[in-house]
Amino acid sequence: MVIPPLAVKAKSLIRWIALDGRWGLFALWFLPVLGILWTAGGSPNWLELRLLRVTLAPGQALTLGRDTLQAPQADSEQLLLRRDMTGSWLLRNLSAGSPVWWRPAYEAQSRPIRQWPLTAGTSFTVGAHTVAVLAAEKNRLILRQGGWLWQYNGWHLQRDDRFLPECRQGWRDRLRGWLATVGLSLGLTRRPLRLGGGVYCADRLGLVDIPIDTAEIQPTGMGFSLRLGGAGQPDGPPVTVATGTAAAVPLWRHSVPLTAGDGLAVGRTQYRVLEAGSALLLAPVARVQRHLVGVQLPALPPTVSVAWGGPAWLWPAEPWVSMQRFGWMVALLFGVVGLCYWRRLVLRASERIAIGLALGSLCLGLYVQVLVVPILWPYLITWPALLVWLHTVRSRWSLGLLAVLALLLGGGLMALLQLGAGVEESGWHRYGSSAAALAGAFGWLSWAGWHGRRYWLPPPGWLTERRFSWILGGLCAGSLGLLVTQVVVGDEGGWAGWQPFEFSQLVLVAAAARALTLRGRSPVHGWSYQRAVPWLHYLGPLGLLGAVCSFIFLFLRDFSPFMLLLFWGLALIWAYLRVHPLPLWRWFGQIAVISLACAFVWGLAWLQTRPETLSLDFQMDRIRVWAAPEQYPHAGYQLRRALEAIRAGGWTGTVWSEPANGRAMAVPVVESDFAPAFFLNRYGGLAGLILAGLQAMLVALLILIADRALGRDWPGGYRPGMFGGFAYFTLCSGAALLGAHFLISWGTNLGFLPVMGQPMSLLSAAGSHLVLFVLPIIALAVAAEEKNHDTDSH
Repeated sequence: MVIPPLAVKAKSLIRWIALDGRWGLFALWFLPVLGILWTAGGSPNWLELRLLRVTLAPGQALTLGRDTLQAPQADSEQLLLRRDMTGSWLLRNLSAGSPVWWRPAYEAQSRPIRQWPLTAGTSFTVGAHTVAVLAAEKNRLILRQGGWLWQYNGWHLQRDDRFLPECRQGWRDRLRGWLATVGLSLGLTRRPLRLGGGVYCADRLGLVDIPIDTAEIQPTGMGFSLRLGGAGQPDGPPVTVATGTAAAVPLWRHSVPLTAGDGLAVGRTQYRVLEAGSALLLAPVARVQRHLVGVQLPALPPTVSVAWGGPAWLWPAEPWVSMQRFGWMVALLFGVVGLCYWRRLVLRASERIAIGLALGSLCLGLYVQVLVVPILWPYLITWPALLVWLHTVRSRWSLGLLAVLALLLGGGLMALLQLGAGVEESGWHRYGSSAAALAGAFGWLSWAGWHGRRYWLPPPGWLTERRFSWILGGLCAGSLGLLVTQVVVGDEGGWAGWQPFEFSQLVLVAAAARALTLRGRSPVHGWSYQRAVPWLHYLGPLGLLGAVCSFIFLFLRDFSPFMLLLFWGLALIWAYLRVHPLPLWRWFGQIAVISLACAFVWGLAWLQTRPETLSLDFQMDRIRVWAAPEQYPHAGYQLRRALEAIRAGGWTGTVWSEPANGRAMAVPVVESDFAPAFFLNRYGGLAGLILAGLQAMLVALLILIADRALGRDWPGGYRPGMFGGFAYFTLCSGAALLGAHFLISWGTNLGFLPVMGQPMSLLSAAGSHLVLFVLPIIALAVAAEEKNHDTDSH
């Protein structure tokens, strides 16, 4: 057959554009770049406060409120700024419900303005009760009150050397107390000593006729400090510090001196004191109120002058001052660019490792200071990481997976950038910038690890099955330790800004994959009690699954992780049965799994029509709101706002006609669980269909790469290798959990599933989910496919 010359040219053009060449991938990679630049260029013309100047004569005072400070969470009368007769500036908080935090210059920690450090020899009063401080050390506080001697170590209160019982006899407090008793607290289980309530127990010094939590003694890094508690009010029992001295003052009226270099935080808005001389200069650092150009700005007192400016997209608002904070980042970036230019991009392995480590460290630095760096910096450092990965991998399957990842991650970052660009508060930019910085850190550090694998990987034959089991056991123990730490010192939202459950989910996937790999390599299949069957290896993942389920039920009290684990379990069983060497198990097992999945879907549909038949009280309100949201106007607010925003977006979205986000910001948790509602409102239903298609493509590619890692002839009797079987089950499990996250998130936002608190992968602002689960699964897929490609090439 003779091919016409035109067809030959067309075929060559298609190959040049398609995945056979790299130009098509570069075009796909560049699409999100255009979207991010378009989002930044098309954002509303905002004005942000750049500098606040207050001029007062000695002896004068001025009240500052929300309009003057441009702080969305401030009260109308928030601060009293006073200049004493010596010319010093003093600051006092006037609000009863909005705290103000003060960080003195050259100190790392902030403290409330209404806080008084306790020192030996001083005393304070709460109502009619006087408390004398006998000793105040880092981990020990001795007080005298009412004829008793009290000693507090940050966790337990003692009266005359006898420990008092716990105030609340919950399992979490007992666990914390046991850790503190055996010396494993490591300073993490310190809690405030509450004053008032008339009852004496482990963390309460009950003062008679004083409401509970009127004041509290808070452990700090240097010792202990007296603060107002949650029940402390201006018209309540007075709390006076420095009793019996000339400096005695009610804690409500406690003032702090301001000097150059101090930091302030009013609500979420942060400031830095630039000058405290004849005039006070305050520079907003993060999360200030914005105003559109042309809108009338709020009136200011005559002693106050302000300077306005636009958002800091590429350059800091104060370049010279910011160089003290960002100088090392700029120097590191210029060093990397200079090295690449000098080497003409022909880099040795050691140089690539150094570049990856440097840029990964730079991304971590951007993440830590995400509130103050220019908005586009994390995006500009992160996105080249995907480009170098597209240039590094060799397999078409890896290229296709990374191309889909680029479109999904780029679309999510563009939506998060729009979330921050279209709202009247500058702090919303932190969601997109944090996600970009974490993704960039993972990409650059993994790229450095890829090029340095010959240095850190063990020699062939070292990683035996026994050693791999010990490594996996260590990871299981570490994940359980992180869950315990969250229980002890964290809350349902996580610990230190992270969600250890995501890492436990990843380790659970790996442990189950390891057990099923050993089962597949066993010469005995089906039910058998022979010693060759690795029954004991199943105990690890089962024990971890039990611990994770207990953590979900006792601590999180949310049924959405149970839904994820149910979906994961069915998919894992199906993945094992579809490659089972016995045909009877293979066919009937898959039919049984599919029947269970269909029964589960039918049960959900039946439950929506009869929600009252479910006798469990666990999260029953969500089931009833899902079945009839119109009957629950308060509990169904979140879902109804989301559906209204989705309907307003239509098929084309509102971003083309309305630069500001508008009504989409009325959806609660719009940056996380309800990010799909924001996406559909701003970009429309057509973009949502494209997003769902890309998500399905990502899941399908992971499953196909899993099949390639295993091989095609395991059902015929082939016993898989350790890495091939492990990669197969891990990728199938990861694909199942990603698919479950996509499905639950779409169902929550569109209303065909109960409202469940799960973010949408690669779209929501969920840094823990991104770097502790999604990206490791994709990295494993790339590693497995590259190994398979190298094997086929040889």
